[in-house]
Amino acid sequence: MRQFILGIVALGLTAGCTFSAVTPRTAVAPPAPSPSTLVLGQIVVADPSWESAAVVFKRGVSDWLGRNGGFQGVLIEPPPETAPDSVVLRGTITEVDKGSAVLRFLIGMGAGQAQVKGAFEIARPDGAVLASFTARESYLGGAGIGGAGLLDTDDLIRRFAETVAKTTRDWARGESIK
Repeated sequence: MRQFILGIVALGLTAGCTFSAVTPRTAVAPPAPSPSTLVLGQIVVADPSWESAAVVFKRGVSDWLGRNGGFQGVLIEPPPETAPDSVVLRGTITEVDKGSAVLRFLIGMGAGQAQVKGAFEIARPDGAVLASFTARESYLGGAGIGGAGLLDTDDLIRRFAETVAKTTRDWARGESIK
């Protein structure tokens, strides 16, 4: 029993506090039947110094959907001609902020949080927008008030990508964006 309690305490001390939020902008019902393929379209990063975030983001979306399902296929690069039963996810990563590890550790409670934000659209192959939303992922540090830095920026971008992937999958299943 003692080892179990120590294991739970160790897990709590190494867990990082991340929070995600999705805000719908517009949405119509997905086409029937549900889209079979998700094409990852153009992902723009507003700050050129974070251009590599687009690659990490696309890989994160693809990996999450590969593990959790939702589409028969996920294409990281758009094909020359997109199948009519596909949808395209495109968007802009509007902010990548590493935050301050010092503030997260010394103050905690949200000070120095790292954030990734973006605006996304789910569109038909002809470009008509079916849904749009904004998303945010924040990292507040780990181990309570004085959180140590347990996630790097790429990890946070991957978690952000997972939030966007889940939102896209849920929409394709007919659920509202939330």
